[in-house]
Amino acid sequence: MLSSVCILLCIASSVISDETTDYNIHGTITPGWNFVLDLFKDNFIHDRDLGASVAVYHQGRLAFELWGGWFDQSKTQPYDNNTLQLVFSSTKGLVAVAVAIGVQRGYLDYSALVTRYWPKYGQNGKENTTVADILSHRAGLPDTSSPLEQYLNWTAMTKELEEQTPTWPPGSAHGYHALTYGWLAGELVRRADPKKRSLGQFIQEEISNPLSLEFYIGLPIELEHRVSPIELSEKSRESLNESNIALISMFNKPSAHQAEIPAGNGITNARSLARLYSSLISDLDNGKYKPILNDNILKLVTKSNTPTNEIDQVYQVPTTFGMGFVLFDDIFPEFGSGTFGHTGAGGSIGFAVPSKNLSFAFVMNRLDTTTLYVDIRIKSMVAKIAEWIGK
Repeated sequence: MLSSVCILLCIASSVISDETTDYNIHGTITPGWNFVLDLFKDNFIHDRDLGASVAVYHQGRLAFELWGGWFDQSKTQPYDNNTLQLVFSSTKGLVAVAVAIGVQRGYLDYSALVTRYWPKYGQNGKENTTVADILSHRAGLPDTSSPLEQYLNWTAMTKELEEQTPTWPPGSAHGYHALTYGWLAGELVRRADPKKRSLGQFIQEEISNPLSLEFYIGLPIELEHRVSPIELSEKSRESLNESNIALISMFNKPSAHQAEIPAGNGITNARSLARLYSSLISDLDNGKYKPILNDNILKLVTKSNTPTNEIDQVYQVPTTFGMGFVLFDDIFPEFGSGTFGHTGAGGSIGFAVPSKNLSFAFVMNRLDTTTLYVDIRIKSMVAKIAEWIGK
């Protein structure tokens, strides 16, 4: 086993203005992966990042983890390995795993009607909605008219969704369910769970704790001080309308962190996000942890439920979904087929490459909302990693 090379000193560099800046970069890199350091540092040199972390698992072991920059705009506290980060829709992959565990244990079925578990859902044209429709964004409920403060109320949100009329006949088309996905999938888990736990409790007890992850939907209040606040990049602020800016601002509030908004308020770090994806495709830590999904379930969750070239009714471009995961074959062609995961608004991402036994995660506090999938901050890293493991 290769020993780790620890970066013990901060990496200092000069920015374009020639002012010396300490980027607070620390982490752990195993031999052969040193090339990622300069690529990660480059984001700080060019002011793309304020604070961020990145991690890769390869062959079930941590290949590298880096963190750097600042906890917030005051630049008085470093972004370090104790920092936790809101990752928006990168949370959806965790929710997909929770549903998959229910399927694996036999108390959920992707092909079953939602009404088997949630009888009141079968109203106003939703009677034939399947679990798979919800997981693959085919349920026809891509949006909600609820005020932002209602997002904190699980019962109110699920009641609204069970009474809502779908925008299109469920199963006939797909369109990204940016927030509604979480309450829909989460309510299925809650109702099917023999212990009737909330989704956040289920995730802690069945996923995060057994895998030694820090990944929360419903943050314990005592951890709030570790959460780095999100901010919009200048070009993102210029491109968004006031309602979107208000929504993003809401996600900085402790009340939003402590609620369960499963499509978007997961709080974690890059190490845990990469470890989650590695746990789906590999043993971890020299066999100490076995994959949490069996091969048959993994094949189910990563099989496309989107017809070829079908247009996403929200994004108006083709997108491809399995059971809760974005399928990245066209997004990351350098890895070949089978890559799956999920992005989050502003640039966070977690994904797995089963054929290479590799997982990747990037989280950050500065949001760039101008790209859909391959954020410029990870593009060069991903390309170099694909080249490296392809040798």
